[in-house]
This record gives sequence, structure tokens and C-alpha cells, in this order.
Amino acid sequence: MPVFAGSVPLDTFVGGRVVKQVTPGAQGWFSAEPDTVRYTYQWPGVYFEAQFSGSAVDVKVDDSENNLYLWVDGSHKLTLTRPGKTTVSLKDLGPGRHVVRLEKASETQATTGRFEGFYVAGVENALPAPSYPRAIEFIGDSYTVGYGNQSRGQTCTTDDVRETTDTSRAWGPAVAKHFGAAYRINAYSGRGMVRNYNGIAAGDTLPYLYKYSLFDHSVTAADDGWTPDVVIVGLGTNDFSTPLNPGEKWVTRDALHADYIRTYADFIKSLRAKYPNAHIITMAPDNMAGETATQMKAAEALAESEGVGNIEAVEFGGLDWQACHAHPSLKDEDLLSKLVIEKLSQLPKFAPGS
Repeated sequence: MPVFAGSVPLDTFVGGRVVKQVTPGAQGWFSAEPDTVRYTYQWPGVYFEAQFSGSAVDVKVDDSENNLYLWVDGSHKLTLTRPGKTTVSLKDLGPGRHVVRLEKASETQATTGRFEGFYVAGVENALPAPSYPRAIEFIGDSYTVGYGNQSRGQTCTTDDVRETTDTSRAWGPAVAKHFGAAYRINAYSGRGMVRNYNGIAAGDTLPYLYKYSLFDHSVTAADDGWTPDVVIVGLGTNDFSTPLNPGEKWVTRDALHADYIRTYADFIKSLRAKYPNAHIITMAPDNMAGETATQMKAAEALAESEGVGNIEAVEFGGLDWQACHAHPSLKDEDLLSKLVIEKLSQLPKFAPGS
């Protein structure tokens, strides 16, 4: 039988969109139980962090589909592979202050998981949740998710993709961790700006999903308190990577381009309205004969011409595309992270020594 650290919940920093549920604790004459807080998650790259003193902490999860990482003080302690409903007790951590982190590594699109909290033995062990001086939001598709990035080649089965996708090793989290920044990964493999991969799920594009905390559209995103300093958008590969099919709403490629440019510009404008002071970066690769990058730059220029400032377009190249289904490899993730780190280092809040 496991020995649990206790029943005192820790204040938790939540990185990413979740649905928070609070169940009031029982109240008695001589004692009162603390409220129970649970977080349902679905977006990739979600993470939870808390601080405590003492040598033990319990971690409660309910997730039968995802791969989760447990970290203490920046060191990887455990990988929970589709753990189900369980309590993990981390012990013998030594005295003093510690930071515990639970991180979602895999991508699941049809199922949710639930984090049920960090717990310590007594109130004297509970410390305030971590805080961050900077924040970055990443909006994108499989290139942002880290689709199959740990694979050893381009040929992958569905199970291979499932097991080799690691958002924690994608370029976005690497950038955020370099700057000590909080981050959100609002990305979904196969989704585009106006057209999803090969025309699937018409209308359920990333800008539409972006409105919600869960992919079934049941819960509108509650982003109160989230104010990123930088928003990085990478959408378009799925819009243009396949030929148009009969019955799709665009009769010609030119019509698809025009819709993409207009919709992208409007999406940028909505981000500016939501985050008035954020620096916005749009990104696209130089592959596919430059089609995505060309249209992305046109969208950025249109948004700029219509009054959106503090925005730039970045085209990237030099990738080997050796991960599953010609996606960025870990080597590519490193290249992209260094590119974006260089860009952000030019901003006052992210400059060396700031």
C-alpha cells in the first residue's frame, strides 16, 4: 500500500487552458475540510506547478490516455503512461523548499484527462504557487504540438505518432523555458486557418476551436488573468498541403488564398483586441514552394495596413523534416527554438539581463 503525504492541497499554477471544478469541503463543528479542486484538460502542453516544503508530496491524476511527466526541482522523476485514476506519492525528496510539476506530453483530440491536485502532510508544508514575470502564447497546428518529434524517421503508424509526440520537447516550450516564461500551447494537429488537412472537419478550424477550453465546444475558454507578452501564430500548412477536393467551398486555389488572407488578418485583429500590448509574431515554413509563407506574409501585411501594430512575420527554413510524416524532428525543434529565442531577445522584456 502506498504511503500518502497527506490531505492538504497546494495552491497550483496552471499553464494552459483547463476547466476548473471546485467542490466545497465538508464543514464540521470542530474541523473543516479544504475545498477540492479538479482540472479537466485537453489542449496539448498543459502543465501544473506547486511549491511546498518537506520531503513528500502526493500527485492525484485521472487520465487513461495521455503520457504525463512528473518533475521535482527541474529533475524528471517519473513518466506516467496512461496512468488512469491514481495517486502517486513522491517521497524522500529532502528537506526545504521544492517545486513539483505535472506536464502533459502527448496529444489527445477525442478524450480529456483530469488533474486532481498536489497534496502535502500539513498546512505548514504548503507554499504559494509559483509565478512568472513573462508569458507567451503559442497558437498553431502539429508543428506547434510537436507531432511525432521523437520518432526516428518519417514512416509512422498511428501508435508511433501517439508514443513519439512530446509537446514538452517542442520548440515553443523550449523558448518559454529559456526565458523563464509561463506559456500556453493552443494548437491542434491537422487544423488550419480556414481549411483543415485534406478538407476534413470543415468549419472546425483552429480559430473556431480557439474559442473553447474543450474540443467538443462545450466550454467557452475563460482566459481571465492570462495576459501574454508575446503571441506566436503558426497556421497554414494544413490549409495548403493538399489539393482542393470536389465539394469544398473554394473552387480555385486563388479563392482559398483570398479567404485565408482575410480570415488570418481578422484573427490577428481579434488577438490584438484581446491582448492590446502583446507582440504578435506570425510564422510559416519555406517548404511547399513557399505557398504558406507567401500567404502568411500577405495576411500579416493586410492586418498591419488595417491598423494592427507591434507585429512581424517570420519565415523559417533549413529543417530536415525527419519526424513522423515529414514533421519537424528534435533537431528541427532546436533550430526553431533558437530562431525564436533570437527574435524575442530583441524585445525589451526578453532582452538579456532584463
